[in-house]
Amino acid sequence: MPKITPGNRLYLYQLLSREVGVGRQTLLPRLEEVLEADGLAPQDLGCDDMRGLCEELSEFVKLTVFKKGYVYGTVLACEEYDRALELLGREEPKAAGDKPWKRRRGAKALKPVKPRRVEKVVVPEPEPEPEPEPDPEAAPEPSISLTITYVPEHARERAASEAAPKPAAAQSDLPQDFHRDVRCPDEQLSVLYQVLPPDVDPMATLEEDFRAARSTGSVEGTRSNATFPLRYLQPDGVTPVRVSLRRSAMPVAGKRWTLVDVDAGEPGEVGLEGLDEAAGPLAQAERLLATTVQLGSWDEALASLADSLAPDSWGPDRCVLRGYLTLTFARVQAEGLLGVSEDGSRAWFETGILAVEGKPLYARLSACDGDIPWHLDGFSTEL
Repeated sequence: MPKITPGNRLYLYQLLSREVGVGRQTLLPRLEEVLEADGLAPQDLGCDDMRGLCEELSEFVKLTVFKKGYVYGTVLACEEYDRALELLGREEPKAAGDKPWKRRRGAKALKPVKPRRVEKVVVPEPEPEPEPEPDPEAAPEPSISLTITYVPEHARERAASEAAPKPAAAQSDLPQDFHRDVRCPDEQLSVLYQVLPPDVDPMATLEEDFRAARSTGSVEGTRSNATFPLRYLQPDGVTPVRVSLRRSAMPVAGKRWTLVDVDAGEPGEVGLEGLDEAAGPLAQAERLLATTVQLGSWDEALASLADSLAPDSWGPDRCVLRGYLTLTFARVQAEGLLGVSEDGSRAWFETGILAVEGKPLYARLSACDGDIPWHLDGFSTEL
């Protein structure tokens, strides 16, 4: 079981933010080097490894796992810990003749406490006992060998979460209404106001792009942290702006999630017109589809569509099908061609593509609650 006191957390926040900086992605081995240089190890705090320790420090450490297995940690600014560090050294002035036992007791301030080093005790192996002399008169007893492996509960949960896709593991706990469920501090909103075009509303952009990310499975993270891309690109013109949310144990102003980080590259490289949006009518049409229909993920949706068609390459990542389906839905919406059942429980639209047997192929939708009204159930020649 992890043994991390509030003072330990403040100490680790002070150490990591000082040595690697705040808001910088750092490889996990580098974070462990910082601990080792300070004479500490994850095992001193009851954790198996550095990744386990970072998961326990989720209030100020964000983990990012890339497809090739690289794991990065980012130290996030924590207002509570920053205030506690600022108060260090600000002791009340002592009046003349002041007696320590007569001072008024106040709330105990949080102070950094370095974790204790756990020394490993090496137990020498016992010398082997001499083998007994054989006893030919007694019948040999059958031998039974049992191997019992104890799996702690938290280790089992971690193994399950790592085995499942990150977005799928976090989807059920994500906020369903950005405006209602997410607190947006002025500090983070000011970053968006600085980098987005002057005529763009940051809150409206956050709400719409978060809805699109939920629909397409583009939200990464854990049950307590979530990261998703915006439609705007960083100064390099390739990397999307990424926004990070963190869930709190206790709600603040009725909201359990907080906007904690906006990764928009170097602000000094942004021109007066702000960052560029992912250009083209196709990008706008994709957002329209994703904010209207829960796709699950683009890979799943396009694989389901391709299964109903004659074999073809359809381009890298089935980009031809993706573009065709997206633009078809935009036309269906613009012309009011979305069919809806009388009870409003299901809907459909013609994809404009013929199935293998030569019949028109329809996208079948079902109604769902929340800010995304429809869910994609699949494709069929039958309504």
